[in-house]
Amino acid sequence: MMQKILKFIPAFPCVFKLVTNLYCPACGGTRAALAFLRLDFLTSLKCNPTFAYLVLIAGWLGIGALVRKTGKGTGEIFRFRMWMLYVGLAVFFGFGILRDIRLYFYHYDYLGDFY
Repeated sequence: MMQKILKFIPAFPCVFKLVTNLYCPACGGTRAALAFLRLDFLTSLKCNPTFAYLVLIAGWLGIGALVRKTGKGTGEIFRFRMWMLYVGLAVFFGFGILRDIRLYFYHYDYLGDFY
């Protein structure tokens, strides 16, 4: 089944990676999504934890939408908050920077594209 899914995902080169020889913060996102679909959550987090964070926030907001739709309450706790965006940006850029530090200084390449 995964081969059928992979057939429809185009493989575009990462311009950031081609120019800088470092990973961009989004590199590994597709691999993270595919690992998540295989229920391999540890690999998904290793590839790019931003995807897991997006799934978590989407689920949280989806629960709020269901609560409001069913009329069981206001779902106020499940509404979008700005801290969700800030945490997401911190995860996105923080992981990208830490991964590139490990790649540049320690030659640790989990994704296997450089070494």
